[in-house]
Amino acid sequence: MSRYIWRIISACLLLALSLPAHSDDSHAGKSRKASEKPQTVLYGCYVDVDVMDPIIHIFDDTRNGFDASLEVDLFHRIYPTFVLGYQSYDASGKYDYPIPAEDASYMVDGLYFKVGLSVNIWKRDYFKKLNPISYFGLNFGCAPNFDAKIGGYPIDNGYWTPKNEAVPMLSYEGKNLARWGEAFVGMKAPVAGHFCLGVEVMFKALLYSKVKDETAYKIHHSYVPGYGSEKNGRWGFRYTLSYYFSFYKGNSTADETY
Repeated sequence: MSRYIWRIISACLLLALSLPAHSDDSHAGKSRKASEKPQTVLYGCYVDVDVMDPIIHIFDDTRNGFDASLEVDLFHRIYPTFVLGYQSYDASGKYDYPIPAEDASYMVDGLYFKVGLSVNIWKRDYFKKLNPISYFGLNFGCAPNFDAKIGGYPIDNGYWTPKNEAVPMLSYEGKNLARWGEAFVGMKAPVAGHFCLGVEVMFKALLYSKVKDETAYKIHHSYVPGYGSEKNGRWGFRYTLSYYFSFYKGNSTADETY
């Protein structure tokens, strides 16, 4: 797992260092050269809450979850990120590997986390505590110990089963592991004081999903907490409500957010 994290951080750092610096030349009394220079290393941090899952739960009670993230603001440019969340799915009737089964029960739930890095490509005013940001980045996601329960799923289609015998059914309950990677772009802007609203679009790729060998068949998970559906979960969205904790004292004009 550390190998994936190191690759993500290294790639984003290289991209961040290769980007040209931008500045807001409208700052009174400061030259362009001075305004392009960061005034501190640690400006602050965002604490985000994703409102997407609660909204989806209103319209689809088979899915429930939440996630929150911490994003550290370095130089108003680089944002190491940690996300912690929980999701549960009642995907009964949707478990279709390899034989569709409308009456099968399939439940997954568990915690997940993501670590990653994003880079701000918006113009920055280094003398202000808080700026709107537009960013791209990479995440490594992991659901390290999620629960899965499967019942009423036929092991075969019954064609070769003798007429006087019932079709064998799969029953499984256990702990599981999945890992995935994400590439994302997003925007975030202050709306009232240090409260911000943001939107993020991500493309996901499942890297590993643990299966359990059972004689002649394998258990295949079609849903993963934090990732979603293996078939339809490649694209994802986050709508966030954030609060920005500022550590930069600045000067009298730095209290402005724009």
